[in-house]
Amino acid sequence: MLIDFIINFCILFTFAILTYIPFQNRLKVYIPSSKYTPYILGILSGFTGCLLMLTAVSISDFVIMDGRMAVIALSGVLGGPVATIISGTIIGVFRLFMYGYSTTSLIAGSSTIIVGVVIGFWSWKKTMTFRNVHYFFGYSIVQTSIVLGFLGNWKFETWLAIISFILYSILSFFIIFVILKQLSSLFEKIKHIEEMSITDYLTGLNNNRKFQEYTYNLLSKGEIFSLLLLDIDYFKKVNDTYGHPVGDEVLKELALRIKEASNSFGGIVSRNGGEEFSVLLPNTSENKSLEIAELIRQAIEKNAFPISTGEKLAITISGGISTFPQDAATTHELYKLADEALYLAKASGRNKVVHTNQNKLV
Repeated sequence: MLIDFIINFCILFTFAILTYIPFQNRLKVYIPSSKYTPYILGILSGFTGCLLMLTAVSISDFVIMDGRMAVIALSGVLGGPVATIISGTIIGVFRLFMYGYSTTSLIAGSSTIIVGVVIGFWSWKKTMTFRNVHYFFGYSIVQTSIVLGFLGNWKFETWLAIISFILYSILSFFIIFVILKQLSSLFEKIKHIEEMSITDYLTGLNNNRKFQEYTYNLLSKGEIFSLLLLDIDYFKKVNDTYGHPVGDEVLKELALRIKEASNSFGGIVSRNGGEEFSVLLPNTSENKSLEIAELIRQAIEKNAFPISTGEKLAITISGGISTFPQDAATTHELYKLADEALYLAKASGRNKVVHTNQNKLV
């Protein structure tokens, strides 16, 4: 009997892992379309429940012990209400004809279908998560136990069967629940580490590594795009006068304004280091890039920057632009030309934007 329990639990464990990791996109496994996920999970859960019944441990003439209720509950967490209804229906229908049609199988099968439908509609109103799934699972255990008691006329043997069913169901569900919760926590930490590796710690923008990646992708497409480099005018004075903490406040606010001004144009904003920022502008020609850069410059100049001392600082920026493919064909060359244009903007009075191709002041 112990071997039968182990086999049944291993099937349940395999189902949980093989559905959790790919269908929650934890390892970036390709799924054709997320809209089909609830249906696929529902069907997989249903067939898993059927397999669990085929390897179930027989307690009495009308009680078989397996992890099907855990499958129905977990399908709701992973695939939502639709997955729960589908899995409960498949498992219930299979139970109906598993040992040949009878009054007992009709009641047991119908009960499983009802569990799936009730949990499904319940989770439509209250989304199932790892935090509340035990309530849904508890309901399924209570209803099934009542049905078992009814079928067994509440005899002493029936009570033993019900207690065995409850203990196995809770134990198997708890083990799977803990494992999946730990996996979820682990993957969240990995995701956080990945985000930190491509995100500027201060502003939340892309860092230079992510900037390089985006630029490479744009170059690979071969379509026109522009690179805008921006630098704060006289930022050293801000740090010297108010200190670096206030300087960080300015950088954060600047990042926010650049991002807001660039969003409508599909701009990809990065902090490349210190007070230097970049904006990649896909499908943007030379003239259009100058227009966008001017809008960004004005968004910085028009409104003073509030700081923690209660004062407001007048901040301006200078910018340099280069455009692919007319100006350069590599990331290094584009950056170099944009940086030279930025230097020209600084040298000619600041608070302006220069395009490397035209040396045109805006």
